[in-house]
Amino acid sequence: MQSTGTPRATRPLPDHADHPDHPGNHFLGGVRDFQQHTAPGLRPELARLAREGQSPSQLFITCADSRLVPNVITSSGPGDLFTVRNIGNLVPAPDGPPPDDSVAAAIEYAVEVLQVRTITVCGHSGCGAMQSLLRGAHRRDGLARTPLTRWLRHGQDSLQRVRHSPARVRGSAPSADPLERLCLTNVVQQLDNLRAHPSVRPGIESGTLRLAGLYFDFATAQAYVLARNGRTFIPVRPRWESAA
Repeated sequence: MQSTGTPRATRPLPDHADHPDHPGNHFLGGVRDFQQHTAPGLRPELARLAREGQSPSQLFITCADSRLVPNVITSSGPGDLFTVRNIGNLVPAPDGPPPDDSVAAAIEYAVEVLQVRTITVCGHSGCGAMQSLLRGAHRRDGLARTPLTRWLRHGQDSLQRVRHSPARVRGSAPSADPLERLCLTNVVQQLDNLRAHPSVRPGIESGTLRLAGLYFDFATAQAYVLARNGRTFIPVRPRWESAA
C-alpha cells in the first residue's frame, strides 16, 4: 500500500466500451494475452489441481500493495501459496480489539484443513499503512473513524515495539528512517501475533509448523529474510553469490 499524500488529479473515464482508453479494454487485453500465450502452458497443471484440489505447503501473508507480487518474488506458481493480503500485512491478535475473523479464519483453514508447513509474513518498503500509523490515523474517533482507521488499530503493537526494539538489516544500525524501521519491525510483531493464534501454537510446539519473516525493498528489488534471533533481516543472495 502506497501513501500518496494528496489525491491525484484524474480525468473522466470514457463512456464508450470501444474507446481505446476505456479501462475494460486494457483489462480484457491482458486476459486475451493470458488466454493466447500463458493458458496453454498452464492448462495441464491447472487441470491436475482441479482434479486433485489444492495442497499448498505455505501460507503467505502480505500487504495488498499492488507493487508486491508474491508469485514473482517467490518464483512460485499455481497451487504453491495460500495467500492472504490485507492493508499492512497485519495479523490481528486473537484476543485484541477490534475483533477480526477474516485473517483468523484464513489461518485456521490453512493450518487445520490445508495443513501448511510454513507461514510467512512478508512486509515491504514504503508501506502506506505504516505511514498512516506514524501519522496517527488509528487514533481517530467519532465521525473521523473509518473502516481503514479501525483496521489500522491492529498495528498499534508494532508502533509500541519499534520505539523500544526496532528491527534492522544485519550489519547496519537501525535505520534513521522511521518508516523503514516500522515496516521492518511490523513483520516481527505480526509473527508474534501469529504465535498467539490457537491454530498455530500446537504446530510450533510440535515442530510441524514453522514461521518465517520476509521483507522486500522495492527500490533495489532485494528480499530480506528474518534471522533466527528475530531481530535482524538478512539479504537473500543468489546461490552462486552465496557460494562465492
